[in-house]
This record gives sequence, C-alpha cells and structure tokens, in this order.
Amino acid sequence: EAAVALAVFVAVVAAIVARVVEEAVAALAGVVVIVVLLSSYGPEDAFHHIDWDVMAILFGMWVITGYMVKAGFSRAVLDFIVGRVGSYRALLMALAVAAGFLSILVDNVLVILLMGSLALEAARRSGGDPVLAVLLVGLSANFMGTALLMGDLPPQLLHSVAGAEFWDFIWHMGRPSSFPLLTVTFLATLAVYYLLYVRREPRGLPPLQEGGDQVDRGLLAVSTAFFAATVAGMAVRPLLGVPLGFITVTGAAALALTVEAARRLGARRWPSFDDVLGEVEWRALLFYASLFALVGGLDAAGVIEEAARRLEPLLAGGGLRAYAASYWVVAALSTIVEHDALLLTFLYIVRDAAGQLGLNPWPLYWAMAWSATLASNATTAAAPALYVALTLAEEKGHRIPPTRFLKYSLPFAGVSLLIHFALTAPIWAPLAAPPH
Repeated sequence: EAAVALAVFVAVVAAIVARVVEEAVAALAGVVVIVVLLSSYGPEDAFHHIDWDVMAILFGMWVITGYMVKAGFSRAVLDFIVGRVGSYRALLMALAVAAGFLSILVDNVLVILLMGSLALEAARRSGGDPVLAVLLVGLSANFMGTALLMGDLPPQLLHSVAGAEFWDFIWHMGRPSSFPLLTVTFLATLAVYYLLYVRREPRGLPPLQEGGDQVDRGLLAVSTAFFAATVAGMAVRPLLGVPLGFITVTGAAALALTVEAARRLGARRWPSFDDVLGEVEWRALLFYASLFALVGGLDAAGVIEEAARRLEPLLAGGGLRAYAASYWVVAALSTIVEHDALLLTFLYIVRDAAGQLGLNPWPLYWAMAWSATLASNATTAAAPALYVALTLAEEKGHRIPPTRFLKYSLPFAGVSLLIHFALTAPIWAPLAAPPH
C-alpha cells in the first residue's frame, strides 16, 4: 500500500508539473484513486484528514480582501506609487516592493494581475524590457507569502502541523522569525537584482494611462477596518481560545453583513456578496483540501513513517547539519515540485524524524517553509502563480521562452536562497541541537 500511495502522489505531482490538467483536478482525482486503492484509507479518513480550520482561514481572508479589492485598494496602492516615482527604474523597484508586501495580505495571483499589467504598460512606454518587468513583479509577489500567518498556504501549514500562531511569524523562541528575516532577504535580493538587471533599463518614465477601477473611499475604509480587526483577533487567538478559522470567518461575515445593510440603506454602488464570492479562489481551496487528503493517504500507508526513518541520518546530531539538510533538500526539490504539496509532506516527515531523534523541530520547520517558498521562484512547475505572469505577458503580445524565463528566475531564486541561509542559519541552527 505504501508503494501504491507513493505512486499516486508522484503521478499527481507529475500531472501538475506537466500541466496535463488543472492542479485542482489532478489533486482531486488523486484523492479518489488513493481512496479506492487503499484498504486502510477510506472516504471518511480522507475527509477527516482535511484541516478545515485552514480552509476557513483561507476562505475568510479571501472574502475580506475581496471587499478591499472591490473598493479599489489595489488601485489606491498603484496611484500612490505612480505619483511618487520619477523614473522607470524606480517604478519597477517600487512595484516589486509593493507586490512582495501586498502578497502578505492579498492572493499573489491577484497581485500579479494588477501590478504586472502596470509594469508591462510602463515597459512599453519607456522602451524597457517587458519580460523583466512582469517577471520581477511575479517573482516578488511569490516571495513574501510566508512572512505572516494570513499570507500564502505555507504559513497555514505551519499552523496546522506545528501550531504556529500569528506572533510566531514575527518573534519566536526568543529570536526574529519569518516576517523580519524574509523582509531583509527580500530587500537584499531586490538590491542584487537591481545591480544585475534593472540599472540597465531606461530612466525615462512617460505619463501612464489613467483609468481602471476607481477607489470607493467609504467601502475601502470599512473593509480595511474589518481587515485590521480580524488581524488583531488572529494576533490574540490564544487568549480568545477559538480556532483561527472561526476568527477569519467571523470577520468576513461581519463585513458582509455591514455591506449588505449599507446597500439597503442606499449604498447601491457597493458590491453584493455574490460579487465578492467571485474573488474567492475556489479552485485553490479545492486543491488545498485535496492536498491534505492526499498526504493523509501517504501517512495511512506508512510512507511518512518510512521517509522519516530514512531522513534521520541527515538530521542526526542536530545543529547546522540538520538545519542545512532540511533547508537545501527541500529547496532542491521545490524547484521542480509544487512547493505546497512538498512542504506539507516534509513537515510531517521532519516532525516524526525530529521526534525520534529528540530534536527541537522548529528550526527545521522554518528552514523548510522558507526554502520551499524561495526555491519555488525557479520554475512555473513549483509556483503556479508565476504561470499567471507568463500568461499575462503573452496576452500583451510578449511570448516568454523557457530560456528567457530561467535567465531571470534562476538568479532571483538562487540569490534569495543563499542570502536567507546565511542570514538565518546562525540564528536558528543552534536551536536544532538535541537536549543534553
């Protein structure tokens, strides 16, 4: 059964990498197959392996940010940037920084669509390289999603498997963790990227076309206030004693109720709840739920236990060796494998292996979450969000061949991985030592 479960998992990952079918379809089909073939893993087991708290977190935050987007939040950010830069190079760097930090709050695919379109328009008008412009936005948007708990899926996986809380992403076990360390790495990587590529771009910045979505300041103020209240609730979750998913869904429900009441009192231009539901990434939710069920099949078949046993020699002794093994093994695999699926599997594997060796697993958890995210910028197979950047460029008439894509993606991924390892290993590796 272990061989069967592993074969199904590999087939699903291969289908996603090769883009044979949409990733949610591949994952869901894999769950059906694994449930049918394994005698030890039935439909109820698959259902109970899904972390519904994580699903609720993602749904609630997508609804809240959906209202913010409908209010023109992204348009307000773009207007702020365009009105304060004086050159095309400065605009590119500002868009990259904004894309990175917005992806902490808003789905990175949406960030790429909004920021990437402006980057392509600016490149066309300034005579710059449109491929560099759209990929810089895409790579940045895929970078910072692991910085805080409400970002991309990896933080949710750390909450699900290891119990990470909101403040753990800022300060954990007496030392800086995800947000400050990724921020330093992100800015340093952009500085290197500027020296390699951006400084060769034109300086002039012709006026950009106005238009697009307008900003509804009333709705923006209301939705931002509910977003801030929800984040505050997430920050004090241990005191409240309720699941994170309950907090985010409560925030989403309260915001939706407020907007619906305002619509009936005359705010007809505010979006309906049906409109906002269109902003929810339903395919992503289906993919993530299927992912939990697939890894549950691996666990039930004994694949996780066997993988943990084989990983123990690499982690034995703890310290820098264990930290480096966790970081670079996951990084290497995350250049070719969808990084969310890989990270979820390895979190379970390392949890079991560290438990057997008596190691503190947290340095290894952080190492894997960071390296999986950063390495996924190498290829579209590892980070499907980058495929959106390629599609956006092609729609604007700029086909990006694989060699051109790798010219920009590999240095970005490689530089960020090296910088982040050099920054984090002295801080976190010592904690991976076994107890005396």
